[in-house]
Amino acid sequence: MSFVPTPHEHSDKQRLKLLVLCQLFYPELVSTGQTLTELCEELVSLGVEVKVLCGPPTILGRNSELPKCIEHKGIRIRRVWGTRFPKLNLLGRITNQITFALSVFFYLLFHRPNRPILVLTNPPFLAAICALLRVIKIGPPYIYLIFDVYPDTAVHLGLLKGQGFVAKVWDRLNAFIFRHSSAIVVIGRCMEEVIQQKARKFGLSLDGALHCIHVWCDDRFIKSQLDLENPLVDRFGIRNKFVVGYFGNMGRFHDMETIMEAARILKENRDIIFLFVGEGHKKQWMIDYARQNGLENCRFHTYVDRKDLGFLMSLADVGLVSLLQGQQGLSVPSKTFGLMAAGVPVIAVMPSTSEIARIMHEEHCGTVIKPGSKKGLANSILEFYNDRRKSNAMGKNGVNAIVTEYSLHKASRRYRDLIMDVCNLNG
Repeated sequence: MSFVPTPHEHSDKQRLKLLVLCQLFYPELVSTGQTLTELCEELVSLGVEVKVLCGPPTILGRNSELPKCIEHKGIRIRRVWGTRFPKLNLLGRITNQITFALSVFFYLLFHRPNRPILVLTNPPFLAAICALLRVIKIGPPYIYLIFDVYPDTAVHLGLLKGQGFVAKVWDRLNAFIFRHSSAIVVIGRCMEEVIQQKARKFGLSLDGALHCIHVWCDDRFIKSQLDLENPLVDRFGIRNKFVVGYFGNMGRFHDMETIMEAARILKENRDIIFLFVGEGHKKQWMIDYARQNGLENCRFHTYVDRKDLGFLMSLADVGLVSLLQGQQGLSVPSKTFGLMAAGVPVIAVMPSTSEIARIMHEEHCGTVIKPGSKKGLANSILEFYNDRRKSNAMGKNGVNAIVTEYSLHKASRRYRDLIMDVCNLNG
């Protein structure tokens, strides 16, 4: 690993600089917005000068106006124009992504930033702009951070045909992005295998360019709240209940059907409450399902403020994360690491080859249930409910795993070193 000076040892000329392209960012602290805000805050503390180019909020504060330029904890944030249709509307979401990408293109074209770029798969075609500008010799080097693999995710959800025109063009666009990137980052070993396979399909070698860096959570902030009186207990009406927590996106590629079926199986146990906090494509279906089946053991709430994140995670006696069959390697639920940091054992409803399932087995901090196994999930919840010693032991294992392998600080240092490598490589 290269030696990197502390922030006080950097001269202005030596200081690492980074431009982050991300549609969602502070103060919209949901999904990638929260994850990238945490990363950028930590990079600043490690001596990196960070600028962010993001879009207008599409979930929180959608009807309010925010300043075009703000500074947050040393991060300089510039918000470019884009439409602000509700994120849960598919057509509106695509329109938001296209308008944001166009704004980014013109910004990069006319401002010509002289610092490396970290670009995300949000929107999924955003990195193509960086590749195009790189080809015509007016764009800086870029690091491509893959949170979700497209078009594969859309194909598995039935939104695109696997051998259709759009999917084929999209795959070729991926190859174009890979070819001109200085580095590619994936967030799980299963995703690394998928990207390697895609590259081989187009005759590309990613040796030395592909990096696997785990997802993160602000584990220190979560831990700071664990011993405090939790204000959310009475707000959500769950005092003296065994809480099965699902916190985050209830999206198209999450196996919410199996979770709701397990809630139906366990509805006669008045001590067990299923607490869902977040939003997503399937949330309304879940609310309707609970109403139709008389599931008084299900509670639904929207996102909490970032300052309450530690309180939220610690509400759960056991936490749930999920992926549909076929989504392994295409996405990695980041909420898992927040649960682990809070000392909460995890039940992963997902294929055994997924990154989170591997972590559950390696760190002994939870258990894995096959997607669709509603009885298996219900029985697993009952095991944790009846065996608090097992639950506590797995929770402690999760905390230890965060400290030793999956902390925000450790991930941020790897990104900092990667940024330095890209700067050195490109002079």
